[in-house]
Amino acid sequence: MFANRALGFSLILSVTVVGCGPCSPDSDFSVGLEGESLLLREERLTHETAIHVEAWDAEAPPEPPDGVFEVVRYPAPLGENLAYVSPVRDAEPGPAIVWIVGGFYFGLTQVPWAEAPRSNDQSGRAFREAGIPMMYPSLRGSMGNPGERECFFGEVDDVIAAVRFLATRPDVDPERVYVGGHSTGGTMALLVAESTDEVAGVIALGPVADPRGYGGSGCLPTDLDDGFEAKLRAPVEWVEQIRVPTVVVEGSDDGNADALALFEEYRGEAPVRLVEVPGLDHFSVIAPALELLAARVAGGQALEVSADAIRAASNVLDREGPTRP
Repeated sequence: MFANRALGFSLILSVTVVGCGPCSPDSDFSVGLEGESLLLREERLTHETAIHVEAWDAEAPPEPPDGVFEVVRYPAPLGENLAYVSPVRDAEPGPAIVWIVGGFYFGLTQVPWAEAPRSNDQSGRAFREAGIPMMYPSLRGSMGNPGERECFFGEVDDVIAAVRFLATRPDVDPERVYVGGHSTGGTMALLVAESTDEVAGVIALGPVADPRGYGGSGCLPTDLDDGFEAKLRAPVEWVEQIRVPTVVVEGSDDGNADALALFEEYRGEAPVRLVEVPGLDHFSVIAPALELLAARVAGGQALEVSADAIRAASNVLDREGPTRP
């Protein structure tokens, strides 16, 4: 059933915290698909993970700036989770995106609105600045949310639940909800792409082929064998299953670019674009890539971008000082 793929790792951790916990997806949150079923989806629905990691201490989310984000609770498989969302606009339904910030906490922090240098802006704010509603969901085992941490397993179902929540807004076209993320968030976004076709597209910046490469900081045991638990969490094992437009971007300098070669080797006919950008790294690639992709999402264009375009955007748009909140 599996290729038992040998994996190589190049590790970049964007936030030095540890992330993961229990439970199979609730049947009410099973991932519905049209036509051909996805193997990862089927396997995840019937597998009860043995990896359970203690939840983070409950804490109140930082209060976002008025008019920028609101704190909400969204229904997820284990109960209600906290999230930041853009305020509902008086506008025709359009695209929206669920964004997963890097690191292993998967809770709510000030990253979505905090000032950041253009060379390392992990907020995903390009979508907000393009007029696209955003949602930053916290996942199980954080912020007092139900459950424990499951290390890239049940958290995928929480992200899918966030997509469904965002799709109910009057200013959102339910056929144009995207998922994106950076670093560990990019890894999570790829697992979502491999588990459902309910999203319009997926943007994964700097993911790994297998989260065991994150080591102990990634929650998964570094000595986890090549068994089923590991394979259910490794995007490279399921990349050929992707059915929605997906873009994977990484800088060639000091990042996870080695994962791109593995995805290329195993993606088959899946609609996955792999973009390695010379001269940029795991962090400097974020802002220019997302500015270009956000413009395409806002304009209803295909989810595609080139390394040359990202590099040019980085050169032309580079500016000193922090980005605005």
